[in-house]
Amino acid sequence: MELANFSLYYGNTVDEGAIGAIAYRNKNDAVLGSPVHDFEMNLVVVYDGIPDEPPNQHSVVNGDRCQVISIGMDALEHELLEGEHKVLIRCFLEGDIISDHEDRLAKLRRDFLRFAEPIRERKLFIGFAHFLQKYVDIKLLIKQDRILDAYHTLLDGLHCWAELELIERGIHPEIAVWEQMTGLNTPVRKLYEELTVSTETLDQRLELALLAYEFSMVSKLEKCAALLLRVMRSRRTPWTIQELILHPELAPVAAELQIVLRNLVYRSLVKEAPVCKESRHSGFSTIRYYSEC
Repeated sequence: MELANFSLYYGNTVDEGAIGAIAYRNKNDAVLGSPVHDFEMNLVVVYDGIPDEPPNQHSVVNGDRCQVISIGMDALEHELLEGEHKVLIRCFLEGDIISDHEDRLAKLRRDFLRFAEPIRERKLFIGFAHFLQKYVDIKLLIKQDRILDAYHTLLDGLHCWAELELIERGIHPEIAVWEQMTGLNTPVRKLYEELTVSTETLDQRLELALLAYEFSMVSKLEKCAALLLRVMRSRRTPWTIQELILHPELAPVAAELQIVLRNLVYRSLVKEAPVCKESRHSGFSTIRYYSEC
């Protein structure tokens, strides 16, 4: 089915509340079970707010099997930052825009492809938070003497590290992250390859890898947390965690905010303000945070 015909179908069947739509036609042979390649056509329909339509619909249109993904604009931006919904991201970046009121989808795609601010800054923050979370998980598993689980988590963490390296270079991480790392001057791919063929014990591999992991984490912290530090330094009075989460610039990274904030405190880039009790008759007090320029 030609895109013009698909656009006509879209225009006749989707409600007027949609911002627009992007159609992705599979150019390869179908791959059984693949959410992208198992359909001849994938359609992403974007709405303001939460759509009334089901998030996924499977249809046959003029003989073509079609997957329709309905999503709100805010949710779409969040998925682009998180990078987890690979099907949605591929359709959005590589598909044809067949409807676009006020060019909002075209602008979002241009900004995302160019890693324009604030997208780049937010994506760096989220990528680092995922990297940091894996580190915390590894340390906890080692403490619990769950070495095999810790090693598996370490390999996942290296994948997060590789994605972060790509983001820093303005490259969008894809499914084949390690292939994307080929030729880049970075230690993470070499470390990954060494770990997978090493004859040392799991304990030894964990110990050596964590040293490199920790060094990279510390060296990247201030750069990757620049979004949070800039917001915190925008006023003189300390912030509560609730104020930070509700700040418009930080709302897109709210889920990752706390782990990065606490690591900044641990590394003394953010400090806790002197705590005052909320009342004389209560043991409750609120922690406030600040960062000096």
